[in-house]
Amino acid sequence: MMNSISKKCIASFAALLLSSFTFAVETGGLISNDTKLSNIEKEGSLKIDQKNAVNLWLRAPINEDGTSYFITEGLFQTDYDDAVPESDQKLKLTLDLSLFKLVLHKELDSGSVNFSAGRFFNSDLSGIIYTQNGDGAKLEAKISRINISAFAAFTGLLNAKTTTILTEPTPANSSPVLTDKSKEIYVTADKYLVSALTFSLPHIIASQTISLEGFGAFSFESTTFNRIYVTAALNGPIVAPVFYNISSTFSFTKYDESDMKTGNLTKGAITVYPNFKSMAISLNGLYASGKQGSFERFVAFTSGTAVTSTKETEYSSLLKAGLSASIKPVRTLILRAGGDLVFDAAESINYAGIQCSAGFNWQALSDVSLGASFSQYIGKEDYEESIGASKTQIKINAAIAF
Repeated sequence: MMNSISKKCIASFAALLLSSFTFAVETGGLISNDTKLSNIEKEGSLKIDQKNAVNLWLRAPINEDGTSYFITEGLFQTDYDDAVPESDQKLKLTLDLSLFKLVLHKELDSGSVNFSAGRFFNSDLSGIIYTQNGDGAKLEAKISRINISAFAAFTGLLNAKTTTILTEPTPANSSPVLTDKSKEIYVTADKYLVSALTFSLPHIIASQTISLEGFGAFSFESTTFNRIYVTAALNGPIVAPVFYNISSTFSFTKYDESDMKTGNLTKGAITVYPNFKSMAISLNGLYASGKQGSFERFVAFTSGTAVTSTKETEYSSLLKAGLSASIKPVRTLILRAGGDLVFDAAESINYAGIQCSAGFNWQALSDVSLGASFSQYIGKEDYEESIGASKTQIKINAAIAF
């Protein structure tokens, strides 16, 4: 029975793909260079991490207006990391299918429906918990004044060298362990089924948007680390041109036979958009619980750097607040700068350090972009084990599209 269903699905997909070639097929690519200089120890010298990559993509519309289409993208990357102590492991090669997606779009009298299937990027409502690729499907419907989306995917076929999944509740001072074999170009990631259901009421009252989301990640490994996240978000204008957004997530995690643990991630920002050179000024804050009251450490699903210290701290057991700004003095140039006060929240809330950054992106030509950034974290010695030590980081990137 399953073989018959599988054959019908494959035949239907092949028919859709073949029909797409009756319309104009677009192809292209990107050659990129990313250079990072940073110290991995408090008093250490700057070490180079050099990445060079080639991305090739193809997009084939399957209807006349291009709203339904097939798109795919592949990546080959070399990464030389001088911070790796073993000389034979400094150079890593990676081959990845970063995108392979079929999108079907249908207009309705009262809205529209989008269906996506394959390998594609997706993000949760917080923009922190799940921000990565997955192999699965997503259904999005905009009907009347309600937006609904349902998403499900499998992670076990992804390349672990391009996606880091937090696979166990390690202490706050530990870095995530990335399954990595330097001599192999493709290493499969840990096996999880992830799913999400999201409801949104855009501009429901006084241009305010309310959103709710349930997200789950369920392990297929022998050592299980299952996670459920429930998020509520609210955003909109306060008084134009001042806008805000706030979200709060409650996490419910269970590691093997241990008891269920509850954590919290709350983040918010107030942003002002002066009518001058596309300027934006934002005051923002974030709290990821440690052991406060009934809360335990908050743990996300996708690895993400919350503090640019030597630990590259995850979004866990910390509080930070800061100010950021961006401006486009000319159409092709974006300047940005920001800083955060960082607090350790493993148990009590204690000042741990300060971080600041500045950078730019310049679209030199229509197919050439350049960028650079500088960041500095200055940390207190008392929290070097939990948040990390002081770190200087310089990044330079360039890309040519064709």
